[in-house]
Amino acid sequence: MSDLLDRLKPLVLCISLFLPVSAWAASELNNSDAAILINRMVAAAKQADFQGTFMHQHGDSTETFRIVHVGSELLEIERRESLDGPRREYVRKGDQISIYLPSKRPVSLDRRFSSKLFPQHLPETAEAVLLNYKLKKLGMERVAGLNAQVFELEPRDVFRFPMRLWMHTDSGLILKSERLGPYSQPVELFVFSNLVLGKFDRALLNPVNPLRPVVVESNQGVASSPVEPLWQIEHLPRGFRFLKSIQRTLLGKEMPVVQHLYSDGLVTVSVFLEPAVAEVKEAASHQSAMHMYVRQIDGKMVTVLGEVPADAVKAFAYAFNPRK
Repeated sequence: MSDLLDRLKPLVLCISLFLPVSAWAASELNNSDAAILINRMVAAAKQADFQGTFMHQHGDSTETFRIVHVGSELLEIERRESLDGPRREYVRKGDQISIYLPSKRPVSLDRRFSSKLFPQHLPETAEAVLLNYKLKKLGMERVAGLNAQVFELEPRDVFRFPMRLWMHTDSGLILKSERLGPYSQPVELFVFSNLVLGKFDRALLNPVNPLRPVVVESNQGVASSPVEPLWQIEHLPRGFRFLKSIQRTLLGKEMPVVQHLYSDGLVTVSVFLEPAVAEVKEAASHQSAMHMYVRQIDGKMVTVLGEVPADAVKAFAYAFNPRK
């Protein structure tokens, strides 16, 4: 047996160099320690000065962005610019946002989303995260040449997916985030390829494209269900807050559709309410981590869509019933 192990040693060493880094020993943090770490990550993303380049990979799509951010002064300023594909640019000065897009169509942004762009992924308060997730400490890795402590946000129920965060040990800034799917496979990735922390030339904040201001909608969400005259809404999945209701006409639809938006602070779920469509049957489907559930009842149809597990979209669909 020892001879066999000796012969296999070079092979074992070779294989180990290419093993995934998921074999970490996880240790769950208590809520007090977890809150300190989450607040540190939130503060670093708002208060640090940095410039760098990061990649966003989602499904088969990969994009690269340059980001410069000033947080050490009275007014938080950041500029983002796409480096591949059509030109896009985003500049935020405090609550004022301006963008450049190839299209001239009107654009509005939700303040909650615009303040949660990488590396500002987390809600303002740790309590909002820890209500629905546990924080587990994994191992250490290097990202963009910097030392990072790896954490995992593990859901407390079956209605959301885990997320991993690589936190720079010196500054607390999130260097990498990875959303996992139903089989614990990565489904969305943000990662810095290079990052420089500290003061930099303020000329880098100047836009390079003709920007236009956008309307920023402010909505923090409410814990209670909305009042919908045609629908009874009860027993929604725990931890999701109602954000807003929108009536819109979707491509391929003759009648307006009412869309309800819900969020737990990390993911968003859309519920579409409309008259029943004869050829549509009750069904579930998914693409990667995006799940959908369609339900018809009493001449009406509910369609639920979100990057949450199948159990979550089904629970949302059955929380909506026509009023008698």
